[in-house]
Amino acid sequence: MSKDINSYDLVPRILRFNEAVRETRGTISETEFIVSDEDVVSINRLNMKQKLAIDIITAYVYNNLKGSFFLDEPGGMGKRFLYKALLADIRSKGFIALATTSSGVAASILPGGRTAHSRFKIPINMDISNMCTVSKQSVLTRLLQQAKLIIWDETPMKHRIGIKEVDKLLRELMDTDDLFGGKVIVFRGDFRQVLSIVTKGSKPDFIQYSTKG
Repeated sequence: MSKDINSYDLVPRILRFNEAVRETRGTISETEFIVSDEDVVSINRLNMKQKLAIDIITAYVYNNLKGSFFLDEPGGMGKRFLYKALLADIRSKGFIALATTSSGVAASILPGGRTAHSRFKIPINMDISNMCTVSKQSVLTRLLQQAKLIIWDETPMKHRIGIKEVDKLLRELMDTDDLFGGKVIVFRGDFRQVLSIVTKGSKPDFIQYSTKG
């Protein structure tokens, strides 16, 4: 997955891609997101607890409040179904809602999903000196500033430093000291299923890697 497309010899010339053009296209796709009828209908199929969760979160979004949430349920309880309904609710009203995940597989499941590495420019090697470098003049910055809601799925898989750096990034872009730049952000994960990987690590290492500091 890390190979360059030019290594496959698909066309008789070298393909060159402009990062600014890619980001611009990504921004346009988010601002012109078409919500599927299936996702819109799913809002009416939520159970009572799911409906309560969406009502609380959307109340923060539509009333311009600041808030961070964490959704935790055992596997198979319909969290991604809830996420799709939540994204559909926000997007169907013309607002920007960003769906991010800690893995590419999960990103492919959510409508408009992108990995946190891609969305927030988190380096794969987690180099603290090169974390989340986003120009304030970039189209990505404008997208993050306009976003009314950010969803981050499978958060426990991500190193705590990455999450702290995203907090720092959003504070800088929004020019505020509020947590995550005052954005409404919803984390989701199941600590019973997935934790971050620590090579040859012990149980305390896994816990420290994911939650402390």
